[in-house]
Amino acid sequence: MTDLSIIIVCYKGWERFNKCLDALDSFKGKCIKTEVIVVDNKSGEETIHKIEERFPKFRFIYNDINGGFANGCNLGAKIASGDFILFLNPDTVTSELEIEKLLNTAKQNPELGIVSCRQVNEKGKESISYGQFPSMFNLTGFQRAIFTRRQFATEPEASSAQPIRNPQSAISYPDWVSGSVILIRREAFNKLDGFDEDFWMYFEDVDLCRRVRDNDGEIAFCSDITIEHNHGGSSRINLKTTSLTKTEVSISRHVYISKHKTGVEKFLIQTFLILNNLISGGIMALIGLLLFFIPKVFSRTLIYCRLIRYYAGSLFKLSWISPRSVNFRRK
Repeated sequence: MTDLSIIIVCYKGWERFNKCLDALDSFKGKCIKTEVIVVDNKSGEETIHKIEERFPKFRFIYNDINGGFANGCNLGAKIASGDFILFLNPDTVTSELEIEKLLNTAKQNPELGIVSCRQVNEKGKESISYGQFPSMFNLTGFQRAIFTRRQFATEPEASSAQPIRNPQSAISYPDWVSGSVILIRREAFNKLDGFDEDFWMYFEDVDLCRRVRDNDGEIAFCSDITIEHNHGGSSRINLKTTSLTKTEVSISRHVYISKHKTGVEKFLIQTFLILNNLISGGIMALIGLLLFFIPKVFSRTLIYCRLIRYYAGSLFKLSWISPRSVNFRRK
């Protein structure tokens, strides 16, 4: 009997991915029985087959399209046999002890719909892997700095109204946790029909947390459990990939708002996002054009061009869905 199915969706970024699998391969399985399912999102390279040969205990699935994170996770979940599923990014490194603690937390607290934990990079710097649901007051970094506090409640259902965290408690309750580390009961995941594949990349985790909360589940963040996460293993391979994935952040924010906001609030938020992206993004795009010889700066120009194409396509199709989503052609 399998206690935990660990699902990893990969797309290149082989060096960090190998480290991730090396760590999982070292698990002894004395306390919990795990299976590892790797979903390759059509990386198109022979390297993934060599990695499969190195890890014969793991199961590899080859997606025939790069359907994005949500699509890849759902493919892996379809063949998972564990009572719980852990979605783990390919640029993470974890220990069996921390995974056991994460799983035990979920088992001992059945009211928790999703469980996650602290994430630090190889230098020990912690990343913010949780937050509050998008609203008119936290759409930009400037707004979040003014209106949003980073601490959360120690009581369920209180995080949005009173985001205060008791330092004596190891578990706090944010609105959402990052999809890089998400532990959920397989039965609950299937009941929700998995991740929403309208999202190609980003905000599918926020959307899942929203739906878990809507179904009376709690989102838990465990500050006494830590996993190493070195960001950008797949999303920052080159200039093209960087501009593509960063554009998807803006696109997926629109998708999320279209699903979870209504009426005047929905209209105001979507309008604000468009104007902010066009005005502030346009300024950065102009700077990137002038400083085209600096790849990091020039990426802002590419992002802006991608956003313009997205807005034009959304207007034509009357849909906010990402053109890269597997559902785009169906709607």
